[in-house]
Amino acid sequence: MMSFDESLPQNGENESDDSDEPHMVIIYLDTSGLPDEVYEQYDMLTLEEQLTEVVEREQLGVFDGSEYGMDRAALFLLGPDGERLFAGIESTLRAYPLCQGARIVIDNGDPDGTRRELTL
Repeated sequence: MMSFDESLPQNGENESDDSDEPHMVIIYLDTSGLPDEVYEQYDMLTLEEQLTEVVEREQLGVFDGSEYGMDRAALFLLGPDGERLFAGIESTLRAYPLCQGARIVIDNGDPDGTRRELTL
């Protein structure tokens, strides 16, 4: 398993980004608005395993964990390039029914706090 430090650019890689801040993709899942069958048949652990496998295989960064409760669920991924990280996991998210309507936040570590948001 690759550590987060190993996933960061080395020796000038990704020079278009002047920020030393790690980039993040946050996935906010809909915990109550999907059909009951989706919640019965699909779970976050399986999604976490699928995302971890893609992120490690493609060397996009690391799966950094999740938070969930009765009314919220979020998954966190870190890497050297937030847009590349999202591009690498997008097909996995779109294929997994639990991600329907998920809100995605792509934070590219910009000092001004600029983020891109989208809904699947």
